Amino acid sequence: MEYFRSFDQLRVTELPVLRHGFWRPWYELTDGQFSYGKLTYTSALKRSCLLETATGSWIIKRKGWLSRKFVVEQPSNVEIGMVTPQLLCRKINLDLNSGFAATFYNKKILSHTYSWVNEQYGDILNVQTKFWSRTRPFIVHIDLETVKILPALPLLALLGINLVLLKQAEAAAAS
Repeated sequence: MEYFRSFDQLRVTELPVLRHGFWRPWYELTDGQFSYGKLTYTSALKRSCLLETATGSWIIKRKGWLSRKFVVEQPSNVEIGMVTPQLLCRKINLDLNSGFAATFYNKKILSHTYSWVNEQYGDILNVQTKFWSRTRPFIVHIDLETVKILPALPLLALLGINLVLLKQAEAAAAS
């Protein structure tokens, strides 16, 4: 975590996501000069992943073998939140133990932009998917004012990338 730059020092509103590797890819959130975070899958079936930033690291894993819910944990196995997809809906809810709650969804049906939305802060950040781009599959759009207000922003950015990757895998398996 010592080689990641803090989100407090962020000066740009768009952060591209770089994909590294082919068989076991990992994803890096960067502005081209500095690295702000990293997403690594720890199992071959993508059942759990490790999110690393300058402010901390989190483990996202399924609650049970057939469960749709995800548990957000710190590396010391302390549960800090729950990610729950809604039934028959495109929305995914995040509820942290600190009282923070947000919803992740794409606002338009044919849109390639997913948003984290909170009742208090409104649109927090957007994750835009790119077509035919293997090395830069996503761009994360962040409002610089939200960086100063919201301490969970690094978690939301990397968790949003993870959720889009899981949605793409589900869509590929269904077709």
